[in-house]
Amino acid sequence: MGDAEWGHPWKAVAMTIAVYVQLAILALIDSTSIGTLLIPFWLLLRPNAKHLTARILLYLGVLAGFYFLVGIAVLSGADAVIRGMGEVSLTDLPVIQWIMVLAGGGMLSYALMSNPQQKDKNSQTATDAPAVEMRWRDRLSKALHRPGGVVGLALLAGLLELPTMLPYLVAIGFLTNSTLALHGEIAVLLIYCFVMFLPALLLLVFRGVLGHRLDTPLQRLNTYLGAIAGETVLWVVGIVGFLLLRAGLSEMAPLAVWNPFK
Repeated sequence: MGDAEWGHPWKAVAMTIAVYVQLAILALIDSTSIGTLLIPFWLLLRPNAKHLTARILLYLGVLAGFYFLVGIAVLSGADAVIRGMGEVSLTDLPVIQWIMVLAGGGMLSYALMSNPQQKDKNSQTATDAPAVEMRWRDRLSKALHRPGGVVGLALLAGLLELPTMLPYLVAIGFLTNSTLALHGEIAVLLIYCFVMFLPALLLLVFRGVLGHRLDTPLQRLNTYLGAIAGETVLWVVGIVGFLLLRAGLSEMAPLAVWNPFK
């Protein structure tokens, strides 16, 4: 949505290497969600995983397409808002700047001050985390009977994760406020979605090559992922909060002495 395409001089940010690195980090954070990693991971742990390659690829393809279409819809809606505002960018509005600063500061503070290990001790995670896993494993068993069930499972995972797509929304915000034309934004979004599903695809390749020799490492990784689940959520909240806080302060007081992001 560059100036040349829409013909208005709203403030835009050049897509530098640093911005692309931030997008890659956000995509990798997105790759650790239940839908993008844990469900494929649980499928790979099944005894008949070797015969489920086509179903796993179908699941990943449908979920990636869902994310991609949602991203295009959000990009198009943001573009319509920006064109309607003429020369004013959303981040030029004081209310938006304050929302970014307060929301970002609150998220970062929550991530830094929370103690997931203490929460685990107080809240019997042995009944919480496994319960979630068992519900999803039950859905997996039912969905694998037919391709339509796999498609439905992927769409369900996407819909359930819509409220928690914070890294994805931040990435779309970068693209919306960039100098890229719309087709360039869509191309970057497509690459973002590929990076998001790259860890799951790599696990699928390793499973196919190594077969049952990967059983023990996968079981250990499953235990590890369950143990750090709380910390992973805090990392996501903290990183997104930091990015929002930095962007808000950069817009609100770009030259202030006290602003560490100037």
